[in-house]
Amino acid sequence: MMRRLPDRFIVACIVAAALTFAVTMLERWTAFSDLTNWTYDFLVNHGGYAHTSKDVVFVDFDDATFAQIQKFPIPRSTVADVVTKIGQAKPAIIGLDIFLSEPRNPDEDAAMQRALTSAGNVVIAIQAGTGQLPAVLPLPMFCQPEDQGSPTGFCKDGAPGAFAYAAINMPFDSDGYVRNAELVAWSKKKAESFPVFMAEEYLAQIDPNCKNCTLTPLDKRNAMFRGYRVPFSDPEAGTFRIGDWGPHVATHISAWSVLTGAVNPSAFQNKLVLVGQSSDAARDQDFSPLFRVRAANGTRERIGGTELHAAAIETLLDGHAIGEVLPWQRWAINFVVLLIAAWAFTRLDLRMAFAFDVLLMVSIYLAAQAAFSNLHLWFPYLETMLGVSSALPCGVAWQYVKSNLLHSEAKQQRAQLMELFSRYVDPAVANAIWDRRDEVSLEGNERVATVLFSDIRNFTGITAGKPSQTVLKWLNRYFTAMDDVIRAHGGFLNKFIGDGLLVVYGVPLSQGEPEDACNAVRSALAMLKRVEELNAEKPENEDFPELHIGVGVHTGMLTSGSVGSRDRLEYSVIGETVNLASRLESLNKEFGTEIILSEGTWERVKDRIEGIYPLGETQVRGFDEQVTLYGIGPRKTKSPKIEAKEPEVLA
Repeated sequence: MMRRLPDRFIVACIVAAALTFAVTMLERWTAFSDLTNWTYDFLVNHGGYAHTSKDVVFVDFDDATFAQIQKFPIPRSTVADVVTKIGQAKPAIIGLDIFLSEPRNPDEDAAMQRALTSAGNVVIAIQAGTGQLPAVLPLPMFCQPEDQGSPTGFCKDGAPGAFAYAAINMPFDSDGYVRNAELVAWSKKKAESFPVFMAEEYLAQIDPNCKNCTLTPLDKRNAMFRGYRVPFSDPEAGTFRIGDWGPHVATHISAWSVLTGAVNPSAFQNKLVLVGQSSDAARDQDFSPLFRVRAANGTRERIGGTELHAAAIETLLDGHAIGEVLPWQRWAINFVVLLIAAWAFTRLDLRMAFAFDVLLMVSIYLAAQAAFSNLHLWFPYLETMLGVSSALPCGVAWQYVKSNLLHSEAKQQRAQLMELFSRYVDPAVANAIWDRRDEVSLEGNERVATVLFSDIRNFTGITAGKPSQTVLKWLNRYFTAMDDVIRAHGGFLNKFIGDGLLVVYGVPLSQGEPEDACNAVRSALAMLKRVEELNAEKPENEDFPELHIGVGVHTGMLTSGSVGSRDRLEYSVIGETVNLASRLESLNKEFGTEIILSEGTWERVKDRIEGIYPLGETQVRGFDEQVTLYGIGPRKTKSPKIEAKEPEVLA
């Protein structure tokens, strides 16, 4: 029974580690990456769409406008009329998502120049040249950039035309979908992208005293805008995940309604207005997560480029950029979930294992959906679900193999028990327990033995405010050093009690009462010396505290034996001898000593160990008669108190 639990856990760890590695490697496969993108889109479409923005307005040269104008491309004079009417309504900023890179009819170009100049706050679109993508720049009559090499910037002040220009490049994922937008546009120089520039200028107009209203890099993975963290989806490309998705993220107004005066000018006042075209003739429509959803009439909707920019702008304004769980965090989560799954599958029958498998995968999706919708955090859950589904056959296979190997357990039982006990006690003690296992009873045996009790001084103060992981690291280092000393002197390290140690000499194997007592005293002195070495060996880059310990040693009658049930036993000692040793240890701070011996120990070592000095008699709480005490080792100059006040440690 004792062997099966470690075996099951080890197998679960191996399966979890192997599956974690396998699903991580799947990320390199393009087909799996596309499936992961599909699960991302699933979260987008099932987490609730963003509300239509009250700040961003999209004036659209849509199919209805095109049906009325009956010309393509849209005459530049018609676009100019729209810009003029919008400008007269005093919007905060206007973004014109239509290239003005080629000359048209002189009258139309002149009308466009006048419209841009009169509005005074129009940002026109350019395409930054990157890789094989050519640069598309506006004609000089529409904008004369202050910095010719920047993909985004202001037009020369005083020159006719637009107020500024910005790069509208959109990044596409490997499956051709748009899920990200650029924070930074790249060309000869690096500058803000169209969504960032528009959001910054909009906030500057409506709130000149706005703080944190410019994009500020925080670290390699994050930027800050308007007080919100904006995680990079690709730090090298300078992109972020759009978080505000919906059929109409911006307030949608047909350009024909603007031309005919059907729109109240207040609809544009102090707004961020985008002018673009989503008509089929313009062919400016892209795949997005919304394309996954089939409408009632069976069609799927593609989103115009301008509306994608609107979604990116609204994401920045609302602070809804989607972050992603870091790779190491994802690996850790996968390992823990797969460990739970594998461990459960090694215990459950097939029917229960299948039900647990389904329940766990549903829980994984719900957790991912909650993180995405509420925390704007993307966890690629497909690989976790695939790992869980793969853990089921692994667990069932392990149960089958184990059931066919049960007959070999009896032959290996002694070796396994010896290995288990040797981890906690000296091999000689483990051998004694094995050799006399049929004789060990719950009643135990009374015998004279020496008990050593040690404790770290001011451990509570040392560890105050320290992380638990750091404290455990300190304790493990200290306990390992003390265990080596105790074993070298023939002691039985019976218990770790917080930061304290309970050690017995003469149980279960005795070398004679005097020798057991001498071993305990020598061990106490060696422990002090080893603590000094630990303090001196402290690595420079490790915050290991300077330790000081107190030790109490008493020799007397105690009861030793197995404590517990017949199925689970622990070899231990009990009695007043154990209690007094713990009391003596706590009296060190009263006497200014580091080691205190009882009279029972002193009687057995006085002729064999030098350096012992008397401390006199004192009353020890819990004992009616006064106790004669002796010290050994260093001692501070301090007057002893009559009554020791220490907590109960052992019954």
